[in-house]
Amino acid sequence: MKPVLIIGGNRFVGKALSKVLLEKNYSVDVFNRSGTSADSNINIIKGNRNNEKDVDKIDFTKYECIVDMCLFSPSQFQLIKNKISKDTNYIFVSSGAADKRYVELFGGYGRDKLEIEEMIKLSDINFDIIRPSYIVGINNHRPRLGYFIDRLANNKTIEVAGNGKNLINIVFVEDVVKVLKKLVLRHTPKMKTYNVSSDKSWSVMELIFIIKEKFFQDIDEIKVSHDRLESLFCGFDFELNNTDIRNDLNIDFIDIDDGLEKYMEWYEVSKSQTFF
Repeated sequence: MKPVLIIGGNRFVGKALSKVLLEKNYSVDVFNRSGTSADSNINIIKGNRNNEKDVDKIDFTKYECIVDMCLFSPSQFQLIKNKISKDTNYIFVSSGAADKRYVELFGGYGRDKLEIEEMIKLSDINFDIIRPSYIVGINNHRPRLGYFIDRLANNKTIEVAGNGKNLINIVFVEDVVKVLKKLVLRHTPKMKTYNVSSDKSWSVMELIFIIKEKFFQDIDEIKVSHDRLESLFCGFDFELNNTDIRNDLNIDFIDIDDGLEKYMEWYEVSKSQTFF
């Protein structure tokens, strides 16, 4: 079995995906800047993807599949697009911010993601593209849920962008990994773009209330400030339809109660980390 390359696979989603692929007996290479990994079974290629000499360390032709976790600019894609074999399954982890309904609201980040997607589609690469909504869960270096939990647990004010009534999707990291694993295992890309999101939408305030009712029922009042211009969640509606991914890959997404329970178990042993 040919190895899988994960570009930027040392944190959060990439870390969880590496573990799952190793369990499926894949050989996993990870290209990252730190040159380190918590798992000795992973082969690390140290380098900065913005540096062509570092990118040249990678033998792109040997991989059955490449999962690109940290592609943020068209110039980064230019460095690799002619190196990827036509026999390779290239999976780009884009963002829901590339959805044309929202791209301008996310500014340069959304525009760059969309431009990269268009470049991939115009290339000779065999690809699948996924557009996750807000990814939440265990080991998230942007502790979206952890922020709410930490503030509620310590009776602190929760800062929210806008009035908090805007509707958003979230997706647990386990579901993103489930999707990526199935895309790797099916071997033949469909050259499609998939939204990866929860089945349901919630307002930011609803999410806070769900967490409060589940874990902090003794709290009488939720302290919220609506002055923050930017937050861990946007201040506008951001909803993605996950029908295609559910149908093509037969994915069932984690129920929010189950996802929160699992996250809370992790939070209890990890809460010494600082949340904002």
